[in-house]
Amino acid sequence: MNDLQWVLICAGLVFLMQPGFMCLESGLTRSKNNINVAVKNLADFGISVMLFWMFGYGVMFGLSRGGLIGTQDFFLDVGDNFKLGAFFLFQAMFCSTATTIVSGAVAERLRFNSYIMVAALVSGLVYPVFGHWAWNGLSYDNNAFTGWLGRMGFVDFAGCTVVHCIGAWVAFALLLVIGSRQGRFLEGGKINKINGSNLPLSVLGVMLLWIAWFGFNGGSTLAFNNEVTRILVNTLMAGVGGMICGCAFGWYKYKIPEVEFLMNGTVAGLVSITASCHAVSTAEAVIIGAIGSFLMLNIKAKLEHYRIDDAVDAVAVHGGSGVWGVLAVAFFGQSELLGTGLTPFQQFWVQLLGAVICFVWAFGISFLILWNLNRIFPLRVSVEDEELGLNVSEHRAKTEIYELLTIMDRQAQTQDLSLRVPVEPFTEVGRIATLYNRVISSLEKSTLKLHEGNRELAEAKQKAEIANKTKSIFLANMSHELRTPMNAILGFSQIMMRSQTLSPEQLENISIIQRSGNYLLNLINNVLDLSKIEAGKMTLNEKNFDLHALLEEIEDLLQLKAEEKGLQLNLEIDTYVPRFVCTDETKLRQVLINLVNNGIKFTEEGGVNILVSLSNQTLEMENQRYIKFAVEDTGAGIAQEDLSKVFEAFTQTEVGRNVQEGTGLGLPISRRFVQLMGGDIEIQSTLGEGSIFSCEIVVTLVTERDVQTHNPRQSRRVIALKSGQPRYRILVVDDRPINRLLLIKLLQPLGFELKEACNGQEAIAIWEQWEPHLIWMDMRMPVMDGYEATQYIKGTLKGNATAIIALTASVLEEEKAVILSAGCDDFIRKPFRESVIFDAIGKHLGVEYIYEEEPELNVFEQKHQSLTRQDLQIMPSNWLDKLYQAAKELDDDLMLELIRKIPPENNILADKLKHLVENFQLAKIRKLIEEI
Repeated sequence: MNDLQWVLICAGLVFLMQPGFMCLESGLTRSKNNINVAVKNLADFGISVMLFWMFGYGVMFGLSRGGLIGTQDFFLDVGDNFKLGAFFLFQAMFCSTATTIVSGAVAERLRFNSYIMVAALVSGLVYPVFGHWAWNGLSYDNNAFTGWLGRMGFVDFAGCTVVHCIGAWVAFALLLVIGSRQGRFLEGGKINKINGSNLPLSVLGVMLLWIAWFGFNGGSTLAFNNEVTRILVNTLMAGVGGMICGCAFGWYKYKIPEVEFLMNGTVAGLVSITASCHAVSTAEAVIIGAIGSFLMLNIKAKLEHYRIDDAVDAVAVHGGSGVWGVLAVAFFGQSELLGTGLTPFQQFWVQLLGAVICFVWAFGISFLILWNLNRIFPLRVSVEDEELGLNVSEHRAKTEIYELLTIMDRQAQTQDLSLRVPVEPFTEVGRIATLYNRVISSLEKSTLKLHEGNRELAEAKQKAEIANKTKSIFLANMSHELRTPMNAILGFSQIMMRSQTLSPEQLENISIIQRSGNYLLNLINNVLDLSKIEAGKMTLNEKNFDLHALLEEIEDLLQLKAEEKGLQLNLEIDTYVPRFVCTDETKLRQVLINLVNNGIKFTEEGGVNILVSLSNQTLEMENQRYIKFAVEDTGAGIAQEDLSKVFEAFTQTEVGRNVQEGTGLGLPISRRFVQLMGGDIEIQSTLGEGSIFSCEIVVTLVTERDVQTHNPRQSRRVIALKSGQPRYRILVVDDRPINRLLLIKLLQPLGFELKEACNGQEAIAIWEQWEPHLIWMDMRMPVMDGYEATQYIKGTLKGNATAIIALTASVLEEEKAVILSAGCDDFIRKPFRESVIFDAIGKHLGVEYIYEEEPELNVFEQKHQSLTRQDLQIMPSNWLDKLYQAAKELDDDLMLELIRKIPPENNILADKLKHLVENFQLAKIRKLIEEI
């Protein structure tokens, strides 16, 4: 085989670079763009060869002027010069290879006409000019380089920089101009990998490139001599070294052997050996290829870090590995084979200069031209075209899958389920289309059923709305009917507690009435709260308050209960927790009391900890914070199967049923309250070890001056009016005599002038004649209700001087707004505390009171200390058995009968037992007996 034949064969092998890159790039891009990628590879081949023939060859290999540019052989005519023809053919393949490298890097976003201009820039200017500097003077008969880099001793045997770096640096400049693909880089620095459509095709492309590289490197000798074998073996082994290193290092770094590691590692190894394949040993070729692959993977990671989207990693593979390959000439090249006459140190600086000049020239001129061109003529496709895919938007090239997606998209937009996808038989897409049509047919039938179901659902919704309205009416009525008698019970018990003539036994009986009434009121409130939550009528009533004071108040409130069970109750507030906040204080208090109460109730040894800290969660508003509350106990714990039940209304866990206390409403209501305040309740529990109930709520930070200070007199009992005040006239309006009597008995001893009316009409008549200073107005009355009466009075000039305070048993918050809008000056719910009544009168009339001194604990409270197991052991076993059975059956009547049988000398035991029975703590008695 002569030299000419060898060069022609190698030129044919180098031509395989084009289909190789086409397969590699098409497989690594999405199917909606693969036709565009393939067409660009074909187009750039034709454009690059044409421009190289017209003037690229002349610029690169024509007679040099100053080592900078060629000046002849434009529109080359090879004629009968077969050597020139073979040389041109071989070099034209190199030019097209440099151009096609750009295609893959910028795939899936560049206009086709833009790419034509880029291809012309590479093959007509960037490639031939640098090629002149490095290779001018290269021919069959003469290898005396006349380009200025070549004269310095720059060695690039088969185009490491001339071909591969040129293509990579132009691609890098273009990537910076046009940006990344849609969805490639997400917010927060997350990298979204866009997977290729056909990796087997890409693998085939790499194999074709490997074959082409034998012609690329082997043909660069321009002769079939004894160097060819070494060059081909080095090319083979460098590719193998790059593939193995790429796979191993990528596997180690990313914990998975991705296909791209093997493919890009192979190509990086081949690029790295291109400059020195004629002048190194086989072992050195393996090392050069492996290092090139290693550098490629690291450069790829850096590019992604800086959000540079190279679709096929061309910059890292051809640019990074290309620079390494040129420098490797100085590290590994044998001086006698290089033939430059330079020392290794001198050779390194020349190689480094060549690599730098290549980057500065290729990147600099490309970025300058493309950046300015992009300002005039946008190089990138629109977002819509990119989403549609360049196959269709650029070439109108439709595929079976495109037709399928088009029909699916049309159905999504029109919701027309009668459309069917055309079926192409004997293809995978045809099979998909067939199955899709079946699904749509089934969906069409289901939709008809769904429409029928929706119609029934609409009817059910209408009925539910009517039922909900009825429920709201019932809720209002039930609230009034339940709370009104409770108002009388609790109110009169408060009046009786004021008496100084009661015996201890009478005082004890009244205390029982008041505690039982409060317990029943709490139960009623829980039921009403749950009803309001379900009806969607529960709202937040935010106010500014001292959070630390609230927590300390809860600790003081429940400390005695904890001590009665021999438990420790600890409150720990983190130093970063703000003191003054704004949220719903009432609901927060109810939630915390319920959680701590539960902790105490289900704990027999140890204690309960209340932990308050600032959460790490952040909010958009600067003056808002998440505060975390955790209640930790060492009690019975909750079984895993019961955790899902704790928030169900009227449902108790196994532990709760054993205690036989509560209604099962506390936690469901507490959870909904917390959700209203912007958080939720979470549970961590281990059966037999204890539980942690935690929640986070949103609060708004306020200052101390925004918080109303607490008046300590409010907790003391009013006993008289201060002297020197006017004699105030107060009218009590209520249709129920017992409610009027309650207020009269409460106010009359203080010296107020009082009159009463049973409806609004009567109230107006008395007001016109008597002109009271203040009216207590019930809102729901026959003949004329409180709304109409208030509007009449406030509608007159004289009426504006009269304070009207609404008294209502309603718990609906929206009713407060209605009442105030009717003209009432204030709003108080039944049942009320006497202090609330006196405070309201003081607020609206300016009345000043005389308060009694803080009372000491009464005899009843002093003698009720904690019941112990030792207290019970003095009683006979048969009596204890009967008491235990009565406690188990919740028979409080039988228990009281047994308590009456306790001998007089053990009256302290009787008092303790009676106290527990009257406060519904039967479980504690049962547990103490079980311990005996």
